Amino acid sequence: MLKIILDLFYCFIATLFFALIMNAPKKTILHSSLFAAVGYLIYINLSDFVSPTLGFFSGTAFIAMMGEISARKFKMPATIFIFPAVIPIVPGFGLYETMLAIVQNNIFLALEIGTNTILNIAAMAMAMALVSILAGKIKYRKTKMF
Repeated sequence: MLKIILDLFYCFIATLFFALIMNAPKKTILHSSLFAAVGYLIYINLSDFVSPTLGFFSGTAFIAMMGEISARKFKMPATIFIFPAVIPIVPGFGLYETMLAIVQNNIFLALEIGTNTILNIAAMAMAMALVSILAGKIKYRKTKMF
C-alpha cells in the first residue's frame, strides 16, 4: 500500500515539474498533476490484474478525457493538460529493454519486448485519438443543436 502511495506521489511531482518545464499556465499545473496520478493508479491496477495493454489504454483514456473536460472549462487547448500528465505512463522501460536486448545481440528478446512496447504505445495513441474524436463529436452536436 505504501508503495502505491509513493508511486502516486512521485507521479504527481514528476508531472508537476514537467508541466513547469513546459511553461504550462500556473492554473493548469495542479489539474494535470492530479489527472496524472489518477491515470497512473488506473494503469497500475489494470496492468496488475487484467493486462498491461488495457492498463495503458485505460489510464491514457482517463487522462485524455479529463484533459478534454478541463480544456472546455479553462478555455485552453487540451494538450496543455494531457501532455504533461501522460508522461509518467509512457512505456520508457520497455523501450530501454528493447534497445538493451538489441545491443546484447539478443534479437528474439528484442522483438518480443519491442512488440509488446509498440502495442502499448499504440493503445495509448488509440485512447487519445478516441477521446479526442468523441470530444469533437460532442462539441459539434452542442453547437449544431443551438
